Amino acid sequence: MNDKTEELLVAQMKRGDRYAFAQIYEKYRPSVFRTACLISGNAQDGEDIAQETFVKVFTHCAELKSDAMFRYWLFKILNRTAWTFLNRKKTEIPDENILDKADANCNPLTEDTFLKKEQQNEIFQAVTQLDYKLRLVVILYYYNELTTKQIAKIADCCEGTVKSRLFTARRRLKQLLPEERYGDYHEKQSV
Repeated sequence: MNDKTEELLVAQMKRGDRYAFAQIYEKYRPSVFRTACLISGNAQDGEDIAQETFVKVFTHCAELKSDAMFRYWLFKILNRTAWTFLNRKKTEIPDENILDKADANCNPLTEDTFLKKEQQNEIFQAVTQLDYKLRLVVILYYYNELTTKQIAKIADCCEGTVKSRLFTARRRLKQLLPEERYGDYHEKQSV
């Protein structure tokens, strides 16, 4: 789906077209679910946050001023929904296999992929130990490949604040990850 097609679907959704909403839902559901799982620390809460996000998207889509800004608006709603959900819940119970569950395209496990997944899980466990604001920028930057400018729009803050949070998060992750296993990671972060 290209940008023009998406803008057309968003415009149709704003007029109440459920088919247009279904197409947008299908496109964004995997990334919204994955992001919600990473933020919340488990698949069940991730599913709840994702569902609540899409309900808000459909019920409040008329408030979107620019159809071209839909993706940022969606992630902004996801951010606020996750923040509210986690504050209500007050506890996080990380699921050690969250990346396996959130990744819909699982490949057969070889020794290399097993070691890579194990390393990803260790990194994810370290990410879940970060406070919410640091965790959010790490997830949006590294897992969703958004720019610092895009993250600033989603998080309602300055781009410099996003960069500062990324720097702080990297420094904290460096402390949380064992240097003997992540020596390359530590060297890359200090450059």
